[in-house]
Amino acid sequence: MAVGEIMDQRGELEFDQRRADVVMIGSQVVYGSIGLSAAVPVMHKEDLRVITIPTVLLSSMPRYASSHRQPMSDQWLAQSLIDLVDLGIIDEVSTISTGYFASASQVQLVATWLRGIRETHPHVRIVVDPIMGDSDVGIYVAAEIATAIYQQLCPLATGIIPNGFELSHMVGSEDARSLLGEYGEWIIVTSAAETADTTVNRLITRDDVQEISSATVETHVKGAGDVFAATLIAALHKDFPLIDAVTHASNAVRAGLQTKAL
Repeated sequence: MAVGEIMDQRGELEFDQRRADVVMIGSQVVYGSIGLSAAVPVMHKEDLRVITIPTVLLSSMPRYASSHRQPMSDQWLAQSLIDLVDLGIIDEVSTISTGYFASASQVQLVATWLRGIRETHPHVRIVVDPIMGDSDVGIYVAAEIATAIYQQLCPLATGIIPNGFELSHMVGSEDARSLLGEYGEWIIVTSAAETADTTVNRLITRDDVQEISSATVETHVKGAGDVFAATLIAALHKDFPLIDAVTHASNAVRAGLQTKAL
C-alpha cells in the first residue's frame, strides 16, 4: 500500500485526505529504530498524520557491522521544503521538529526555511532536538554541524530538547536559558541528572524549573530520545499542559525500555 493510501470499509483503496498534524525532519533507517523510524510509529499510535523529510537514509544503525548511509542532497532537501509550503501542508500542521542532520549545509538550509515559516506561520511550534552526542559515546556529529544547530536552529525554536550531554556541550556552565532565542519558551533536558536509581528530566522555562524523576532503567538502547521527542510533540499537539506532556513522554520512554519495546 502506498504512502497516503488507506483501505475503506469496502476494501477499496482511497487517498488519505486527513490534515497533516506534524512535520518531522531527521534521519531514517531501514533496519533499526532511531530518528524518524522511531518517531513515526509514536505518531501513528497517537492517530496523528506525520509528514517526514529525511536528511539521511541509513541501511541500518551505524553501530552494526554492516551499515551504509546516503545523505540527501542540499538541492533535494531545499526543494522538498519548498514543496511543503506550496502544497499547503504548513497551513495544516501544529508543529515542525528537527532532529539529526548529515551536514552543516543542511542545517543552514532548514534554518533559512524556518525563518520564512516564522514570518508566514507564526503560530507553528518549532521543536529542535539538537542531536549531537551522548554521555556514553561523546560527540558523533562534525563540529560544524553542532555549531550550526546551536547558532542557527536553536534561536528559532519554540522548544529545545537536548540531553544532559548536549546541553553541556552547547552552553557549558552558562544558564541553560541562554539557548532560548526570541521565540523560545522552554527547554527540556533529558537525563539531566542520573543515578543508579533515579533519572531526572528537567523542564526549564523563562521563569521556572521543574523536575520529573523516574526509576532508572539500565540500557544502552539508542532511539529513546527520539521516542521522547515524538511523544512530547504528540501530547502538545493534543493540548496537554507542558508539564503533563513532559511527564507523559517520560513515562512512555520508561515503559518502552522496561518492556524492551524500544
